[in-house]
Amino acid sequence: MTYFANGHIAKSDDAGFIMVSGTESIDFLQSILTANVATIAVGGCRPAALLTPQGRILIDMMLYRLSDQGMCLQTDQERTGDLLARLRRYRLRRPVTLEQRLDMQLTLWWGYDGTVKPDEDSIFLDPRHADLGCRIISTNADLPPALNGAKPAPYEDWQARRIQQAIPEGAIDLVPERALMLEAGLDRLAAVDFEKGCYIGQEVTARTHYRGLVKRRLLPLCCEGPPPAVGSEIIWQGKMIGASKTAVACPDHAGHSVALALLKLDDIHAIIDQAAATPATDLVINGQAARLCPPAWCLPLPVPPQR
Repeated sequence: MTYFANGHIAKSDDAGFIMVSGTESIDFLQSILTANVATIAVGGCRPAALLTPQGRILIDMMLYRLSDQGMCLQTDQERTGDLLARLRRYRLRRPVTLEQRLDMQLTLWWGYDGTVKPDEDSIFLDPRHADLGCRIISTNADLPPALNGAKPAPYEDWQARRIQQAIPEGAIDLVPERALMLEAGLDRLAAVDFEKGCYIGQEVTARTHYRGLVKRRLLPLCCEGPPPAVGSEIIWQGKMIGASKTAVACPDHAGHSVALALLKLDDIHAIIDQAAATPATDLVINGQAARLCPPAWCLPLPVPPQR
């Protein structure tokens, strides 16, 4: 048995935390969030979201199961207060304690050697993709001894891995009250469960899933030049087909960057068909050439619904 060693670490600069505890904490979260909270093992984590009744994403988050009845919710720092207020609104008279924690921090650890996670309660394997490594939750500047050998790296290097694997996070990728779970591929990442029963926004989300009504998909673009600004126009065959979302420079490809974009499935399939027929590309961001780079886990892509 070889524990993870070496690799790279970076502290997140935008993580906020809420602790949820009490005898009904799991049932409470199960009734309002998209993920199956009850099946998260102690020591495990899972993505989830709080939706509007119309099925639009309000706040995305990562859930960490600390104990049988203890859960940590991590989201964007600036949206933690909003999430706490909404949780209190839904709690009613349940014996559930909600507490915002300002003393906690998130550290990402990736690119390590070995095959087994260290036996540390603060280290959680990111279940969304192996490239994303581990997530470490701590309450001080000291990291677990198991990380000896890991080298500090820019937070943007981890973000590049996330974007390359089409993993959305935060209000830029998932615009509040507009983004849909299935368009972001979150159903493929265990962030939504279609068997667990009711939660806020469940009816619309389930109908979209079972009727095959997904019209768009969030995918990465590999771009020449520096990272495009959020909202940069994506042009294909002379027409605007979308706008860029989170983007960062590629650490292993100088002069290149990656960006997420929400595009219509009709356009995505047409771009892929063109790429299969000719090496030329008509895809451009900020006057720089770009290409669509769907990761393997996203394939096959949904077929656009018939009009």
